[in-house]
Amino acid sequence: MGLFMENILVKDGSVTEITINRPEKHNALDGETLMQLSYALKKAQLDKNCKSIIISGAGKSFSSGADINYLANIKSEASASAAFELFYTTYKSIWDSEKPVIAAISGYCLGGGNELAISCDFRFASKDSIFAQPEVKLGLIPGGGATYKLRVITGLQNARKMIFTGESIDSEKALSIGLVDYLVEGDTLTAAREFAEGISSEAQSYAKRAINASMSFDYMHEKELFIKSLLSQRTKELMAKFLASKRSK
Repeated sequence: MGLFMENILVKDGSVTEITINRPEKHNALDGETLMQLSYALKKAQLDKNCKSIIISGAGKSFSSGADINYLANIKSEASASAAFELFYTTYKSIWDSEKPVIAAISGYCLGGGNELAISCDFRFASKDSIFAQPEVKLGLIPGGGATYKLRVITGLQNARKMIFTGESIDSEKALSIGLVDYLVEGDTLTAAREFAEGISSEAQSYAKRAINASMSFDYMHEKELFIKSLLSQRTKELMAKFLASKRSK
């Protein structure tokens, strides 16, 4: 395989299933996990037998977002830029994939986890799912595309509410604003798999390329302001306080 995939599980097939495998961290995304995810996505996209891709999370969460330990250790502008680019290129590979990509969501879908989900073509969610862009609570802004993708999916005001307040919403609200496409009573992975098998054709691939070609996103403002916010003293203090609270529990 060329890369030891500890944080990502892959089940190959006509529907390739990629699972973020850090359940003890609510599938938080650090640099290693993102690199493994990127590798798995590229492998699936090159696999001629793969017609569509499902992304899910192990355990009780889809993803709680960026690993705060990972972000807290970033001290320089160069490191902050590299971290941003890692999120950006990983998520862009999902958006640009010629194969349909579906998110099977349960539990927490927060921050960078929500940005991972909105990079997918469709989102299936369990009724216990919780969604948020909570970056502002740590003095940050989203760095995985929410500032420009979320408004396209949910509408401008819903995107503003999620990003400005950092407040969480439940699955019913997520469905009502278009953040979620399908709400599932049972296993989201099973529902997503059945759906994926029905949209795995050349026509759907052409349709995705045509739809995405009509949209262009400027990510440079998000990158510049994400780096500034990440390196601010206030953000460092808030992240240190957050990590200390986690250790005390």
